[in-house]
Amino acid sequence: MSGRWRRVLFGVVAAAVVATAAAMSAGVFTGGGDDSPVGAPTVDTVKVTRTTITAAKVVEGEIGYGQPAAVTSKAVGTLTWLAAVGSTVQRGQPLLRADNNPVVLLYGELPFYRPLADGVKGPDVAQLEANLAALKYTGFETDASYSASTAAAVKRWQKDLGRPVTGTVAPTDVIVAPGALRIAAHSARLGAPAAGDVVTAGPTTLVVTAKVPTTEPDLAKKGAKATVTLPDGAAAEATVLGVVTPADGAPAGQTPEQGPPTVTVQLALKAGTEPEPGAVRVRFVTAEHADVLVVPIQALVAVGERGYGVEVRDGATSRIVPVQTGLFAGGKVEITGDGITEGVTVGVAQ
Repeated sequence: MSGRWRRVLFGVVAAAVVATAAAMSAGVFTGGGDDSPVGAPTVDTVKVTRTTITAAKVVEGEIGYGQPAAVTSKAVGTLTWLAAVGSTVQRGQPLLRADNNPVVLLYGELPFYRPLADGVKGPDVAQLEANLAALKYTGFETDASYSASTAAAVKRWQKDLGRPVTGTVAPTDVIVAPGALRIAAHSARLGAPAAGDVVTAGPTTLVVTAKVPTTEPDLAKKGAKATVTLPDGAAAEATVLGVVTPADGAPAGQTPEQGPPTVTVQLALKAGTEPEPGAVRVRFVTAEHADVLVVPIQALVAVGERGYGVEVRDGATSRIVPVQTGLFAGGKVEITGDGITEGVTVGVAQ
């Protein structure tokens, strides 16, 4: 924690403690009871507890299908059909038609960059063979080598698709994506050249999108954990996938008038969670201390210029015990000090 932040935090807490101390002094020395003036501060007591104290950052978010991206076709000819907006295109299904020939979606990370035919070897061949096998076109070894058996499987596939049966696969025949695509918008019109950006599409699974302050970079780290309050009020676990770039024309973050600068992150919900799209709240744990002694912040009293204490109550007697503070969160504070143990009774201003 920076020195500046410590000074700010101390000032905020100190203001609360001054008010607390004044209230507790009134309760201790005026005698309380029926003789207390109307509206005078009162002092309650609580016991020091041993628990886990958790600090969290809560931000607003939204459940949707994430940020769509452009899908680029290398097809030759005229664009004669596009998958409908809002539809889902899965492995082996056509995403578009060029000269009325289907251009289908295959899964993978490597774009096809050369014609694949008998005798060709490489990771692109392995990717094609994996897709053929997943589509139940088999009879070849999935060994990254395009053999006559691979060509035979390709011919069966092409015949079923209604494409020219050649036994070879060109980059113009397919589109590669990591998984199924949900069509968000059309980028090209029918009758235009089939090559180029034809649609924008994104994943088919719902993700959470939220803006987090740039001053808290740990919240945007891939793998960071969060709890999401869904539109129906239920809670679900989520994991940060990473920072996403705003769509064209969208603001990159908040303006100074809107508040501190932010970045947009996407989070994946725990498997099996099936919420409806809508507004959500995302809770990130920023700090957590387990098995520590905790009291309400109102139990702190000022001791010296920059110190804190608590008023320990023992029957009719009380004494101020200096304490060291730890994590502040949720109206409570972690404390340590001589004689401060679980179950000790302390005063709390009301």
